[in-house]
Amino acid sequence: MNEPIRLSFCIPVYNFGAFVTQTLDSIAASLATHPGLEAVVLDGGSTDDTPQIMADYCARHPAVRYVRQDQRGGIDADMARSVALARGEYCWLLSGDDLVRPGAIDELLGMLPEGHDVYLCEHTQCDIAMNYLGDHRIFQRQDGFSVNLGNPAERIRYLAGARNSEAMFSFMSGLIVRREQWMSAPEPVAFMRSCWGHVARLLSSANPDLRVRVVGRQWIDRRGDNDSFRENGIVRRLAIAVDGYQQLATHFYGADSAESAQIRRLIRNELSVRTFLQVRVLCSRNPAQEDRAMLDRLMRTLYGDPRLDCRLARLIYFMMVPDALIEQAAIVARFGRRILARLNGRHHGGSVASRGGADRAP
Repeated sequence: MNEPIRLSFCIPVYNFGAFVTQTLDSIAASLATHPGLEAVVLDGGSTDDTPQIMADYCARHPAVRYVRQDQRGGIDADMARSVALARGEYCWLLSGDDLVRPGAIDELLGMLPEGHDVYLCEHTQCDIAMNYLGDHRIFQRQDGFSVNLGNPAERIRYLAGARNSEAMFSFMSGLIVRREQWMSAPEPVAFMRSCWGHVARLLSSANPDLRVRVVGRQWIDRRGDNDSFRENGIVRRLAIAVDGYQQLATHFYGADSAESAQIRRLIRNELSVRTFLQVRVLCSRNPAQEDRAMLDRLMRTLYGDPRLDCRLARLIYFMMVPDALIEQAAIVARFGRRILARLNGRHHGGSVASRGGADRAP
């Protein structure tokens, strides 16, 4: 227990018994061969078989610690506590259903002597069964680089070169943070139930400096189709992203700042007009679950900038496309995907489903 720890894997979980063993298996070999590594699994009061699974796993892997809470604290609080429990100089904030790719840990350990506050990696996108679907890139450029987000000029250039909100730390498993820097920042009380408490904490520590090393490498296989935040409806799930990042941008940079405009652009890249139109149809089909008034507000918030593309988006959403036409287009698109899938399966000499995610039609 007195061995200095270089890197802790901080893994908050809730009812992830079906996935957490696979996550831990992806780092188990490194935990066994590197004495300066540990994993801390913080259970927010799971009601599935997570306690039994973790008892068995810890008995076989002494570098894994399991801490169980009586009740769920929420992802913000549980993530913060997992870091507080860790002993490592650096903490990898790892979701209990994602996988660390082979070679990633050794690559990270080779970079840690650079002493950055945050190491930001990229990931592949997989389905819930971990079949590969494609690569996910965060920046226009694909090489690694360093930036000080405490420097306004560097920060603006950094945001301008980004493609999505992961540049602003939205993907937990892509973050390795220096624990001392994390612990030096005050708990961001206003954001602790937003799902973005970790983002607020890192941005709070950016005064005067937050040194980020963009790795430019894919170190994580991300499991898709496992989003528990959709339980309250798709519109409310969109609100977590739109309202959450709008509040972050306003709090740290000001509502009319260049940073806020860039952050809205990043969210728009993820939530297109087509997405809003499709969700609008869901509101018509299931008004008890989906809040159309909230969706309209989110559209005005995200696409409210005085840019031609934003004005056009608002025009399309509010005036030009009736729900019936959207539904007809969706039917045509599904039919087209089926045809492409059949053609693709014939081309490869077998069914698409039998060949795995890499051969799937879009």
